[in-house]
Amino acid sequence: MDGVMHMKGDAMHPEPLGHGHAPAGNLRLLMGLLLTCALVAAALAALPVPARAEAVAPTPAYQTLDELQGKRFAYVNGSVYNQNVRERLEGTTEDFYPSLAECVAAVEAGKEDAAVQLSYCCQLAVNRRPGTVALLPEPVAEVSEGFFFPKGSPLTAQFNELIERFTEDGTLKELEEKWVAADESGKTLPDQDWDAPNGTLSFATSGVIEPFSYVGEGGVPKGYDVELALLIARELGYHLEISTIPMDSIFASVDSGKADFGGTLTQTPERSSVCDFSDSVMPTTISVIVASQDGGATGDAGFLAGMVNSFRKTFVEEDRWKLILSGLGVTVLVSVCAGALGLLLGYGTVLARRSGIDWVGKLVDGYQALMGGVPLVVVLMVLYYVVFGSKDVPGELVAILAFTLAFGATAGSTMWTAVEGIDAIQEETGLALGYTRKEVFSQIIFPQARQRFTPQLMGQFVSLVKDTAIVGYIAVQDLTRASDLIRARTMDAFFPLIATAVIYFLFCRMLAWLLGKLAAKLDVTNRPRKIEGVIER
Repeated sequence: MDGVMHMKGDAMHPEPLGHGHAPAGNLRLLMGLLLTCALVAAALAALPVPARAEAVAPTPAYQTLDELQGKRFAYVNGSVYNQNVRERLEGTTEDFYPSLAECVAAVEAGKEDAAVQLSYCCQLAVNRRPGTVALLPEPVAEVSEGFFFPKGSPLTAQFNELIERFTEDGTLKELEEKWVAADESGKTLPDQDWDAPNGTLSFATSGVIEPFSYVGEGGVPKGYDVELALLIARELGYHLEISTIPMDSIFASVDSGKADFGGTLTQTPERSSVCDFSDSVMPTTISVIVASQDGGATGDAGFLAGMVNSFRKTFVEEDRWKLILSGLGVTVLVSVCAGALGLLLGYGTVLARRSGIDWVGKLVDGYQALMGGVPLVVVLMVLYYVVFGSKDVPGELVAILAFTLAFGATAGSTMWTAVEGIDAIQEETGLALGYTRKEVFSQIIFPQARQRFTPQLMGQFVSLVKDTAIVGYIAVQDLTRASDLIRARTMDAFFPLIATAVIYFLFCRMLAWLLGKLAAKLDVTNRPRKIEGVIER
């Protein structure tokens, strides 16, 4: 029978039986994982909502603040309530967490003895974690919250004038009653359908402190602070652009000019030295959450019922799956764009090294050393708040730039190591045969090096996808940030994290499979070659 013999590498041999079946096996595994997750999600969504017994007020493990002398306290990043606790207690240990949900989870797990936050936030947290935590009867201190602005901003006086007016006519009291009420149906925001002759104001808020600022149905920021800011903007002839970023990044956003104002926060002398604060918008108290003596949640029907309830809260209620899907889209966008541009940048550094110009090589060395020695989150924040601080550049573009620089440095170093590993005799031989140095590199050196560095770059790109979880620091709402906003709303620190981990795992598995298929296409040893005059039998 006539045929063509296949040749791989330098040896001629028939193609082995089963060649290329491994990618199909990986695809079947991936499809099986996706199908299993889809079936589990459908089953959880179809199950009835578990009934809960009538709520019983939990009994706190401590009754007075003095009993917490020398205990461990949990605070939200960026808060200053530890200063108030220090004034009352001595010898306490302080730990900081991204949101109140993590603080409460730490108290439930016994890692912390108490969590501190504003009274309204603490009461909501206790209501959503029935039986496991309780509110300490004694508050820490009374505080006043206000919006804050860059030093010397004319908005401060304008806001104060309206805050005074809203206080006198009862608007602030109405807002307080509306947003601390249990009924969610009335918690809506006014549409920005008014004229805005003065333009748009940028408002930065955390989005994780209910009822002041949180993310509601459809991923829309809402809360007491948000509606008050909207009412003030309307009176001043502005539209409002709202961004949700971590609490510890809001000051940098306002100070750099990325946001016109932020809020609301507790005024302290240290904060007042760098920002201007408005008058108080809601006097309140600082409260303490401690473990409950009841020892567990009331009304639970078991593990399955808890999973059903957590699934509904995380995905179904308020269409939060849309928030997850939107966050995943941002993660994919940043990862793919940064990966593609980073590869081009890395290849450019290889060409720059081969130029033979000494100062160019040193410049590449410095760039790669800088990116390898500075944490990526620092690079991200410097680009957003310093380099582009006064410019209206979307956070997604800044994130793509930061990850392009990081991946370009890693990819370039990996490529160069592979190129350097190719025997120099091959380049000398090519030049002796009349090829130009450029032709030798593109046709002889780089194709061989590519076989060596491709597997490493595949792993590095998958790591890049996971590293994008930090983009929430610059007002980019990716998958991880969406999970943070949901956890802050539901006070369920477990299920949203597990769901996020599963989504990342499935996405990275799919990405690894696609990259594997691409690598197989580029692998020259997988390409059969025709040998003229040879008959396969």
